[in-house]
Amino acid sequence: MGPYKIGGLLVFAVLAEVFVQIGLELKRRYPTSFVIGLANGYHGYLPTPEQHALGGYETWRAVSPCLDVDASTKIMAGLEELARQVD
Repeated sequence: MGPYKIGGLLVFAVLAEVFVQIGLELKRRYPTSFVIGLANGYHGYLPTPEQHALGGYETWRAVSPCLDVDASTKIMAGLEELARQVD
């Protein structure tokens, strides 16, 4: 799991299929960034807790069996910590 710095570009590599809300939030916080989903393996969809509440096949445990409802929050916190280290 990234981020990696390439010149002035911060590249976030996430091991799941990231919901757009997560990608947009990363772009808001890091304007010169790029988000790559499905990187370094596949662990299902990565919905936000709000998307879990709305439901849909992406949030079903059979589709994303190894991720908690708050996984996106934890992953975002980890990405932020790693971004501080590479910046």
